[in-house]
Amino acid sequence: MSRRLLDARGQSIVEFAFLTPLMLVVALGVIEFGYALLDQHVVTKLTREGSNLISRDTTLDDAITAMRSMSTRPVDFSTRSRVIFSVLKKGATTNTANYDKVVLYQRAEYGSLAGASGLRMAGSGTFGSGPDYVALNSDTNAGLQIANLPSYLDVTRGGLVYVTEIFTTHNLLTPLDGFGVTVPNTLYSIAYF
Repeated sequence: MSRRLLDARGQSIVEFAFLTPLMLVVALGVIEFGYALLDQHVVTKLTREGSNLISRDTTLDDAITAMRSMSTRPVDFSTRSRVIFSVLKKGATTNTANYDKVVLYQRAEYGSLAGASGLRMAGSGTFGSGPDYVALNSDTNAGLQIANLPSYLDVTRGGLVYVTEIFTTHNLLTPLDGFGVTVPNTLYSIAYF
């Protein structure tokens, strides 16, 4: 009888040894996913607030100052984040290259993290200095036309769309990458207003 009892204990230890790494990976995954979701929520809310802010006739310099003061973990523009403000305009001047086309009218960027805007221009453009960063030749420079505007945005002629994009890094809290599980370390959000 005692021999059967010892065999059962040994079996339990072996089963526990097999299941512990799996349970550890699942627990670390839940923790990491929860923190990544929380960080993405913060970035999304801050992005929406940025678009709302620039839609109220705030200069882009003032919007950058406000975003710096509103930032919280994980967003830190001095070390690991970037904000891009863009104002899109549908051309209203007849007989010009950008008539009835959505163009990048204003653009300002701030932060230390490298990141390219999700809005692709057909070419390139030059922007003036702050506080407004208005595009030079916005009526005639066809390179300012936006090539990938979402289909659900309906911009009226002469109308404006305010866009904020934020990139930030998400530091891993757990050693999940040591188990071969890849978690993205850059978070991105874009908001149209």
